[in-house]
Amino acid sequence: MRKRTIALIAILTALLAACTGKTDYNTLLVQADSLMASRPDSALHMLEGISTESLSTKADRAYHALLLTQARDKNYIRQTDDSLIQVAVRYYDSMRDCKMQARAYYYWGSVYRDRNEQAIATEKFLIAIPFAQKAGDKVLLGRIYNNAGYLYYLQELYNKADSIFRQAERIGVQLNDTTLQAEALSMQGRIKLGQDDYPQAEKKLLQAQAVLGNFNQNGIQANIVRTLSLLYSRTQNKAKALQYAKQNISLQKDTTHCYYAFFTLGEAYFQAGQYDSATYYINKSLASSDYGIKTNAYMRLADITRIQGKTAASLEMERLYSACRDSLEQSSQHTKILETEQRINAQLQHAQYEDSLNKYILGITLSAIICTAIIGSFLLYRHFKHRKQEQKQLERENELRKEYVRQKEQLEQQEKEITALQDRIIRQHISEEQKHTLETELVVLNEQHTALVKKVRKYSDVTQKIDNILEIYKKGKVPKEFLDENDWARLLAETDPKGGINRISEMYGLSEIEFHLCILLLLDYSVTDMGRIIQRKRMSVYRIERSISKKMGRNYQAGELQKQLKGMLDDNIDR
Repeated sequence: MRKRTIALIAILTALLAACTGKTDYNTLLVQADSLMASRPDSALHMLEGISTESLSTKADRAYHALLLTQARDKNYIRQTDDSLIQVAVRYYDSMRDCKMQARAYYYWGSVYRDRNEQAIATEKFLIAIPFAQKAGDKVLLGRIYNNAGYLYYLQELYNKADSIFRQAERIGVQLNDTTLQAEALSMQGRIKLGQDDYPQAEKKLLQAQAVLGNFNQNGIQANIVRTLSLLYSRTQNKAKALQYAKQNISLQKDTTHCYYAFFTLGEAYFQAGQYDSATYYINKSLASSDYGIKTNAYMRLADITRIQGKTAASLEMERLYSACRDSLEQSSQHTKILETEQRINAQLQHAQYEDSLNKYILGITLSAIICTAIIGSFLLYRHFKHRKQEQKQLERENELRKEYVRQKEQLEQQEKEITALQDRIIRQHISEEQKHTLETELVVLNEQHTALVKKVRKYSDVTQKIDNILEIYKKGKVPKEFLDENDWARLLAETDPKGGINRISEMYGLSEIEFHLCILLLLDYSVTDMGRIIQRKRMSVYRIERSISKKMGRNYQAGELQKQLKGMLDDNIDR
């Protein structure tokens, strides 16, 4: 039986290796890929130094083409030739590697985005989406959504754009990616502004600011404050419009060619009635090649010259405004994008149907033979592995429980000794010298008792659960289980057996989360660890501490609440 099991596992391993074999890429290409996120300039330099003649396999040539296109995109190099990325697309399509297909189509779309062929760019992004979903690559999926949503936004397809950015926001929350989340919220704010929904626009933009916090993301912050300036210009909040417009200028890396920022500041000055400053900055924005900026600029200059009584200049501005608006309408790809979307959706539905049909036919012919053997062997292997893990876990838990019981008995015995000693000091007629000796002995016993309480807690089930939660976070993962009501009750009993925290909570009307944080403050966890245990970020922990201090009528200072709680509990014990 044992030999048969080993043979089945060997067959299973061979089959799995054949189905899921990983391509061994050129070492330099792998190194360049690893540098892409943190040092894209170094990755580009490395890739440009690799000759295609030195790449002996199709896999390496496709990988190099993909990485080189990606590196140029990350270094903000405008690409108009898609012949390079097509090498990667053709290869990964032939290999049906969905993860690499997603990357290849995404960067193919990025090339067409640089060429301002928005309909074709949208097509490539829409093709990339199901590949990224199938590969489970949420990071890439978030980027695809952001790019596709922005193209919909440019063509004023606001409802579609809003739907896509909401999906990007959800991914940002799942990945704890504040940059993606802030970008998605910022774009939702811009969409609401385009729909004249000013309260929702302001809400989304301020949410984006709050999410971004103190992260050094000047580009995103600039987009947020620029949109806020335009929002407040429209709602006649002149001071805020000017404030955010100036802040937008200060966040620009290139203060010479920031045409949108110039127009935004000019618009704010116009709303404030400062027409000379408005004219100066709006004229600076006219150097842009963007018809959208030029159209808005000429419209506003026509307004200014009309207010100033310059009739001839106003008519000329209106003529230029009409010309730019006509050019803008001619360059619109609104209809093309909608047609592209319908075509891609139809193709995807047809592909899904054919894929399902092929899988069904293949399953009928092979499942009875291969799947039974693979699944059976796999389940058998998992069964033995699971049993072994369960046995080890059970042994460890038994050891911990035994130690917990032993330490608990020792603690109970020590508590009896402390009680007896306290009773002896209070009730018996003894000399001052004897009383001093006994009190010294009591202090030592109390110190030993405190140390023993900590030791007992170390071996308890709830402490082990907390340790597991923190260990999972240290590995960069998110735990599936957190403390439930029973766990908090046991932790409270072990931490504060005399019920002092309960009395404090009732006295000051603490919420459940504030009550839980008070328990953790007695255990000397770090702020980061406390936040992980109660599923809150570090800044949220400080806000909860501040709320507790306020309810207790005390001035908040970082680190003081813990001392105050311990002092209050000591006072109760003394009484």
